[in-house]
Amino acid sequence: MATTGTFIAFMACICWAICAFPFTKAGRAMTVASMNIVRLVAGTCMVMLVAIANNPKLFTAAFSSQYQLAWLWLGASGIIAIGIGDYLSYTMYAILGPRNGSALATISPAAAFLFGIIFLDEHLNFIGITGMLITIIGVLSMSLGRTERKTLPDHGHGSITKGILYGIAGSLCNGAGIVFSKKAFIVQDLGHHPINPFVASFIRFFSATIIVLTVTLLNKKLSDHWKNIRSQHWNIHKNILAGIIFGPVLGVSFSLMSIQYINVAVAQTIFALVPVIALLIAHYVYKQNITKHALAGVIVAIAGVLLLVWRQPVTYWLHL
Repeated sequence: MATTGTFIAFMACICWAICAFPFTKAGRAMTVASMNIVRLVAGTCMVMLVAIANNPKLFTAAFSSQYQLAWLWLGASGIIAIGIGDYLSYTMYAILGPRNGSALATISPAAAFLFGIIFLDEHLNFIGITGMLITIIGVLSMSLGRTERKTLPDHGHGSITKGILYGIAGSLCNGAGIVFSKKAFIVQDLGHHPINPFVASFIRFFSATIIVLTVTLLNKKLSDHWKNIRSQHWNIHKNILAGIIFGPVLGVSFSLMSIQYINVAVAQTIFALVPVIALLIAHYVYKQNITKHALAGVIVAIAGVLLLVWRQPVTYWLHL
């Protein structure tokens, strides 16, 4: 089961690395707030269709009284992670770019670890914590070192400091969100009414969308965002569509599947490899150079994840 969960977590990691590029392009073109609205609305519709196609009975059953706690925990997860956390993260991407910005996702494992202790009574041994810290150090040095910061162009969305602060806040929200999602799976399993990952993904997106649209409507900015969205070229809409497919539909669904098999801190550490995948995409697709410093960070990050995944055999081998 752990091997299955690890593989699915890596699939989520790849999908999120891919979706960061089209979402960054769209956010820079139409503003992050407008992009976030169309992403939430379209993402909710697409995830709903996937959930219905996967199992119509499970989808309709989710609206019964047996799933009230699932709506509570998944709703909180969606609002915190998808509604607030993703907005902060995509603002950070617009400033720092997908390659450098995704490095701040390495804070999510630490947040997931702390929230997991509080809400799930999960724990990692010394080897696991060491692997998590090594991964964080490797990815941060790879993407946000002095050399990398100097090469960042100014796209007019804010200072590098703002991008880093938004990235940290977004990662904390995402770390909390994944823990709340797993809490929903646990309480539903205990109540003998397990919830389907695709249905869970729909609940998260639906809750986030309702809150964001309500706040935007109260601020009287919904019509302005709608005009902005309609005025965009078809190429921008294609970027949003690609981002939704790889992010909300595939990435989020894979992440919810993975935490049913593995510890949330382990899953989030694997998700923290997004900048490693993004680095490779930036090099091979967008022809960006990989510096020796960045390559060293990649090696360190991968070593940290391997140590985390194989923490039990390593602990036994070291007689700890």
